[in-house]
Amino acid sequence: MADSSQTVNLVQALIPPFAAGFVVQRALEILDPISPGSAQNPNRKKIMTGIVSLVIGWALACSGIRVFLPLGAKFSKWEDIFLTGVFISAGTEGFNTLLKFATYKKEASKAEATEKESEAAQRLQLTNKQS
Repeated sequence: MADSSQTVNLVQALIPPFAAGFVVQRALEILDPISPGSAQNPNRKKIMTGIVSLVIGWALACSGIRVFLPLGAKFSKWEDIFLTGVFISAGTEGFNTLLKFATYKKEASKAEATEKESEAAQRLQLTNKQS
């Protein structure tokens, strides 16, 4: 039961950063048509939108939104703000990556547990045969 409540707490803790990433993504979509350099220099536009998203991400992180603290990371306050701002600035793409990683880790843990169960069962069979 503790595992279930930890999952719920983690999901609740990650909702604000997810929403913040969505806000950044939507803000960039709104600013896209008016951002300078679209036709003349696409790289300039990319740099400008990257800077804007980073500034918004850091501002949201300074407001108290955190990504890494709920995940159990041991960063200082300023490291967490810096990294959270970068993470949020990626929009929803950052969370898609995080979810893929979490799914990978969950599957790897399941596979490891299954392997340990199999090894334990084999040892038990050998012990029973020797008795």
